[in-house]
This record gives sequence, structure tokens and C-alpha cells, in this order.
Amino acid sequence: SSRSAGTAEGSRRTVLSTSMVDISGLLREEQVLNARLEHETGPEIAWLDASAHSHCPLEPLHKLELPFWLASRLHQFDHVTIEMPEMYSDGPRRDMEADAAHMNLRGCCDHYFEIGKEVSVLLNDRDLLKHLKDAFVKRFHDLLGPALSATAKVDTTSRKKNLTMAERALFDAGQLSKRGYDKWRLERGAKLEASKYAARNKRKLGRV
Repeated sequence: SSRSAGTAEGSRRTVLSTSMVDISGLLREEQVLNARLEHETGPEIAWLDASAHSHCPLEPLHKLELPFWLASRLHQFDHVTIEMPEMYSDGPRRDMEADAAHMNLRGCCDHYFEIGKEVSVLLNDRDLLKHLKDAFVKRFHDLLGPALSATAKVDTTSRKKNLTMAERALFDAGQLSKRGYDKWRLERGAKLEASKYAARNKRKLGRV
């Protein structure tokens, strides 16, 4: 029946939506962070450091390089302390404040703003959060103009080479919106006509 067919279609869509994998999210979670152990560990987890001896415990303050998904979890349970990544340290922050638009954030991390936000929460660094917001706004206004003015024939590779993944997505969305608007304007013609409803109202007002 039509009802059972509709139910089957709805179930299929639900399975598809729940099984989709956020590739961008997975890549972001693999970003490597430096961390230090807060306490001694047994030899059974010496694998956290590939350079350590597999049968020896890891000492407190031992430095580790961990993927974000693991470092953040261990940090929350006080097993490790995450160190502030160099790309968010005082020097890069000053450079960003001076000339955010021309910073090569893609070279630092393709998920610069997302990782920075998570790190600011983990380390309770409100100044970093403000720094990220201000930098994002400055860079957004700088990329908006080129995104809305570039035609389909223009090569934007050089313009996008320093942008993060999120910024490139915004740039591409701006271009698509502009092209869609230009297409609509050409189809409608250069002159926009008032609706019949507006014309009737204008005549009524003229008779008052």
C-alpha cells in the first residue's frame, strides 16, 4: 500500500542519514596535540608513546603526542594536561591581530578555528576564544568581496590557498550564490516589473 511504501521510504532515509560519516569531523579529530602525563602509568598503556619501551611505565610529566579525540578525553579526566598549540600562542595571536586577512591558516591547520575553539574550552582560555572570533570576522569580510565578484572563468586557487576548510566552503558558497543570482537576473531580464498586486494598489491610491 501507499502507506507502507511511504514508511519504507522514510526508514530508508533515516538509515542513510544516520550512516553518513562526517569526513571533515573525523579529520579534525585526528589533529595532533602535545600533552603531558599527570601521573605515572602502567606499562600496559606505554603504547601511548611509540618511542617508549613497551614494558616500562610512563613517568609523570612525560610528553605525549596524541590525536585530539584522545587528548581531549584524557584531559577531561585529569590523566594528561594539554599544552597550548604553537599556532595559538602569543606570537601568532599578535600576528593575527596585525594582519589576519593574510595569515596562512591552512598551513597551520585546516581546522584552525574549530580546533582552537575546542582547545579554548579545554584550557579555559577565554582570550583565545575572543581572538578566534575577531580573526574569523576580519577574514570573513576580506574573502566576501572576492567570492561575490569572481566570475566562473576566474581562477580562485591563489585566493583560497591560505583559507581553512570552513573558509573555503564559505568562499565557494558565496560564488555559487552570486552565480545563481546572475542567472536569475538574466532570465528575468534587466528590468524588474512590479507585481499586478502592487500596480492595483498604486491605481487605488491614485484615485483616493
